[in-house]
Amino acid sequence: MLQAWISSPRGSLYFAAPVTAYNLETLRTHVRALRDEGAACTCLSLNPGAKDDGGTDSRISALVAELRDDGVDVQMSPDDDAAQTRARRGGAGRRFAAAGAHAPGRRAPVGQVE
Repeated sequence: MLQAWISSPRGSLYFAAPVTAYNLETLRTHVRALRDEGAACTCLSLNPGAKDDGGTDSRISALVAELRDDGVDVQMSPDDDAAQTRARRGGAGRRFAAAGAHAPGRRAPVGQVE
């Protein structure tokens, strides 16, 4: 299962779906919709999930390369149980909060100044 967290000054989005060509194109569309003129302010944290086949890796690599060429900050998350546990507990939100990108209406974790 592909999991992605998009954060930008225009908003944020969590996206989860099986890794298919259609879903990767949908993810690309969402990133472009949230990206503003300063693409460097747009962050994508991507967890590709379990590897299905060699074609999946190449499609994800192509998407990541294209988004990075467009100036989007793409971070790949390792596919392990610890990373998935952190994501379920809100680890991605803390990572974005540390980078200064907050979801609308979301409060910073305790001990951090907004």
